Amino acid sequence: MFALKIALRFLTSKKLDTDTRHTHFLSFVTLVSVIGVCVGVLALLLVTSVVNGFEKELTQIISGTQGDIIFYSRGSPIRDRDSLERKVKEFTPNFEAITGSFVSEVMFHGPNGVSGGIIEGVDPSTWSSVTSVEKHLVKGGLFPTEEGQIAVGESLAEKLGVGVGDSMRVILPFSGYEGDSDFGSPRVQDFQITGLLHLGMHDYDSKYAYALLPSVQKLVFGESAQVKNYITSFRIKLTDSNLAAQSGLELAKHFGFPYRVKDWGQLNKNLLYAIQLEKGVIAALLTAIMIVAAFNVVSALLMMVYEKEKEIAILRVLGMKMRDQFILFSWVGSFFGLLGTLAGVIMGLICVFILSKTHLIHLPAEIYHLEYLPVVIRFTEWCAIALMAFVICFLATVIPAAKIARRSPVEGLKWTA
Repeated sequence: MFALKIALRFLTSKKLDTDTRHTHFLSFVTLVSVIGVCVGVLALLLVTSVVNGFEKELTQIISGTQGDIIFYSRGSPIRDRDSLERKVKEFTPNFEAITGSFVSEVMFHGPNGVSGGIIEGVDPSTWSSVTSVEKHLVKGGLFPTEEGQIAVGESLAEKLGVGVGDSMRVILPFSGYEGDSDFGSPRVQDFQITGLLHLGMHDYDSKYAYALLPSVQKLVFGESAQVKNYITSFRIKLTDSNLAAQSGLELAKHFGFPYRVKDWGQLNKNLLYAIQLEKGVIAALLTAIMIVAAFNVVSALLMMVYEKEKEIAILRVLGMKMRDQFILFSWVGSFFGLLGTLAGVIMGLICVFILSKTHLIHLPAEIYHLEYLPVVIRFTEWCAIALMAFVICFLATVIPAAKIARRSPVEGLKWTA
């Protein structure tokens, strides 16, 4: 406690002489060291929050659009829907809901041209229990309720030059599947647009369209009554999306070819891996800022020693131990690190709050997949960063404090004589 009291007196007192240049310079060096730590902590906190925000937004969009797990057929469509659905429910751990759909790659035609994309026929009775697609309808639109209606991604509609109430032509270059009598013949069907979807990810908004399951079945197979139970995939929702990988592996053990299981993490595996890699690399680089700031703390500490040379020498003459002197300057250096860390955390909270409430920074969706800069605070990471910054600053003061503690008090009295 004695060393702490002396450290506080050193930090709050000023040199009592007529020349204030040394005091002003010390204050400047101290300010620079604190700002350096603050900037390093702030940059690292913001970067991790932004990367976490990207990861969370992409996760919600992917799982909300595709479901937590996709169970699909790689060859011909699933023809025994009901019996297979019962088995999927039985073998899926953490199961909550399931819906069947028919997915097909098609070409969309509008006044402004043609664009390739994906049309998905959905079962309206179960679709909303698994996905959140309907929640992303642009104001004024409706999700299809009748055959011949379609909901289109906003970017796709803009590319084609269509809107709500317009008619859009869907072209299937090769209809049916191998073994069907009319396999390979093209089909064309006109749909009326009832709603535009803003899913939040450009890849989905520019490619996806949704219609009722019978509409897509008729597009692919014609009017055959046998195809009413034909689907290509099941989308599954779990009680906890974080268990998708584990549940997917367990489900895959019970089904072989031609069935395949993918969890939401595998749908954009490369993108999510790139985000994690960027997070690690940027964090390592920004840690260097805090290490540089720690050298500034050392500079401020040495300047304080020069400024308080006489006081230190007197304390040593009066019996202050080397250990107490080491603790004294460790406290001083730690205070600079603590002050900079707290300032960085407070500024980080303010910046994150502003970004989360205002979506102030907009991004080109075709490049970054998202339209604004998302931020998410993970308090465990923030605490780890703050602790790391403080420890770096503390360790930076250990060697200078040890060298200062070993100095003879005679040296201080010489310089101040």
